[in-house]
Amino acid sequence: MRIKIALDAARGIEYLHNYAVPPIIHRDIKSSNILLDSNWVARVSDFGLSLMGPELGKDHQHPPMKAAGTVGYIDPEYYSLNVLTDKSDVYGLGVVLLELLTGKRAIFRNGGDVEEGCVPVHLVEYSVSAITMGELGRVLDPRVGSPELGEGDAVELVAYTAMHCVNAEGRNRPTMTDIVGNLERALELCGDSHGSISSGICSIVSEIERD
Repeated sequence: MRIKIALDAARGIEYLHNYAVPPIIHRDIKSSNILLDSNWVARVSDFGLSLMGPELGKDHQHPPMKAAGTVGYIDPEYYSLNVLTDKSDVYGLGVVLLELLTGKRAIFRNGGDVEEGCVPVHLVEYSVSAITMGELGRVLDPRVGSPELGEGDAVELVAYTAMHCVNAEGRNRPTMTDIVGNLERALELCGDSHGSISSGICSIVSEIERD
């Protein structure tokens, strides 16, 4: 179900980038802007920061402008260079994928000595190093049990997709079409599994949004 929600959101963003006329860059992709209906279908919401127009070039790039978005989800390349492309939405979705995998917020406080205070940690830094080193299990949501065989392959595919989505350079990130394809494949790998990854969705969605 987590993967299904991610796929629904990805398809929505793909539509904005590739099929909307004119194309739309959302600029504020984050978990709280992905809403679930009564059938657990995910829909992208809140277009208050979105930009559109025929002025989008062949690379879907807007002229330089002051960066806007939400801390933890905003594309670092967009933030530093003030150049917006459709790959900025890809970065935000990558963070959402990491949230679904880990059960943590985009910016969270790492546990430690209460008297010393907790240190804010960016989910990208926390997750990508573990994925790169082949230690995905170290950062997966502990509230979810061990994935079944097909689910394990699916989770790895989602994790590696998320890792590429949050690449520091936009040109090295996948397109939304690539992401949709990977998530469709991940969902196929899960098949009709009734294991923990497939069924443990309600708590993660509600807690991420509530926090």
